[in-house]
Amino acid sequence: MKKIRIAGYPDLQECLIKWFKQCRDCNLPIGGNELKEKEEQFAQKLGHKDFKSSNGWPENFKNRHNIVFRKLCGESQSVSDEFCSEWIKNLPYLLQEPDSIFNADETGLFFKALADKTAVFQGETCHGGKQSKERVTWLLATNMSGTEELTPLMIRKSRNPRCFKGIKSFPLLYKANTKAWMTSEFFSEWLKQTRKCVNRKRKLFYSTITARLTALSLKRTH
Repeated sequence: MKKIRIAGYPDLQECLIKWFKQCRDCNLPIGGNELKEKEEQFAQKLGHKDFKSSNGWPENFKNRHNIVFRKLCGESQSVSDEFCSEWIKNLPYLLQEPDSIFNADETGLFFKALADKTAVFQGETCHGGKQSKERVTWLLATNMSGTEELTPLMIRKSRNPRCFKGIKSFPLLYKANTKAWMTSEFFSEWLKQTRKCVNRKRKLFYSTITARLTALSLKRTH
């Protein structure tokens, strides 16, 4: 004989499962901490002052609603199909001026890492040492025709390296953080600086493209 137990706080569970479904419909990742924090927020708003959060309650909630944790893989949800289709239709208008079309990408450079391959005698045992993980991140950009390169962005861990002592100007934009990684703030600042280099001709080209796309959208709506 098994005793059937009714889950406590049914209104709290109903709110939590609705919130969970809404987040997953938007393809938002949800971890255990987020689930526990939301559970406490709903309990306060619903007036359950005697509710005490514990590790057991979220686990029972996940088991009750068949919720499991999995690793996110792939990028199929990065951009919607409708957005891609719209861009494909407008590409002929955007590709008319290759000098004004730029592509930017970041790359990591492990400048202290030695080669992982070597020439050896046949039959010789080959051993390698621990590779250095010290790195810098570069953001490089050039136009489609290859006639113009934008100011590169370099990211390292040190804010004031000794090798920069006495240097007042750089041919690049230098930033630093603890992991030498790209951040949205660094990219935004770099983008604002590169916009200052845009000449009047390219500004007119951007205005022409914007006007054409606006005219196309108005034509479709009518």
